[in-house]
Amino acid sequence: MSKTVPTWGAVVVTGLAGFAMGLLVSALLVAGNTPRPADSSNTTPSVTSTSPPAVPVTVTVTSPAPPPVTVTTQLPPNPPSTTTATVSVTQPPPAPISGPPTSLGPSSAFMPGYISSRS
Repeated sequence: MSKTVPTWGAVVVTGLAGFAMGLLVSALLVAGNTPRPADSSNTTPSVTSTSPPAVPVTVTVTSPAPPPVTVTTQLPPNPPSTTTATVSVTQPPPAPISGPPTSLGPSSAFMPGYISSRS
């Protein structure tokens, strides 16, 4: 026995040859079963056979019920809800101004009254 592996081409050719041989054999079998015309030199009487007439047949096929169908629908999420609230804000009255201010405001890098002029 050889240890070589057949190639795909050899396998295809062998398969097609086998298929063609099968078709040839089946064609010959069908051709061999065809009735031949009666020959006038044939002295044997022909045998006629009668078969009963065909009777209609009713076939009932039962199958299990199909499985139920489940349909899933995904609805979009509800929009976010908004709530409006009214808030009343009361501001205390301003305190009365009495006495000198506690702050002079922004400080300056120059001293008050000092003006420099360059010529």
